[in-house]
Amino acid sequence: MHLRPEELAEWYLKLQETGRVHNIDLVTPEHVVPQVVLSILHAKTLGLTLPIVYNTSSFDSLASIELLDGLVDIYLPDFKVWNAATSKRLLKADDYAEVAKESIKAMYKQVGDLCFTTDGLAKKGVLLRHLVMPGFEDEGKHIMQWLAENVSTDLYVHVMEQYHPRAHVGKQRRGPLGQSVSSPKPSKQLRYVDINRAVRLEEVHSVSQAAREAGLWRFAEAAEHGGHNI
Repeated sequence: MHLRPEELAEWYLKLQETGRVHNIDLVTPEHVVPQVVLSILHAKTLGLTLPIVYNTSSFDSLASIELLDGLVDIYLPDFKVWNAATSKRLLKADDYAEVAKESIKAMYKQVGDLCFTTDGLAKKGVLLRHLVMPGFEDEGKHIMQWLAENVSTDLYVHVMEQYHPRAHVGKQRRGPLGQSVSSPKPSKQLRYVDINRAVRLEEVHSVSQAAREAGLWRFAEAAEHGGHNI
């Protein structure tokens, strides 16, 4: 379904008037930021007052973040992995961390630390998410240290434990003609054998502890419905 920016703006208003929602949550819209900007501007002329949430992997261009300045109330960025080799293999982007660093700093410069309404709903700021991956807790620790030193020790952080292998993680690698790769050790021929398990609580706790030791102290807890209280 394709919508013009004006039509998307009207949907924002419908959600505000009849949906009883707390915000407008835009999920990974980096590829359509100019259109999103137009939709927000138009919606505000129609009477939109709900906070705008920008929900992103952080693989955003600084030009996009600049376009959103003054229009986004809450940035909800991920910081996924730290090492270039890891991001190249798992995310197919060897410069992910460097891009994420600059994007997150730009987001924080715009809206600052997360603040709340009197009834506990987030109204403005950054809520940073890190999904702890099995066997990659050291990368999470590096991320927490960097956030404390380069963004703010008052940054609101959600250290997440929800990782579970899905999609192609546990599937066999394919040969050049599409056939399954045979091996005396079949488990070694899985696409991503190292992350083909759920994350352990001790791995999550080690990243959380590293965050505290780095000086971070504002941590989000998942809401009962599985999302965030925003």
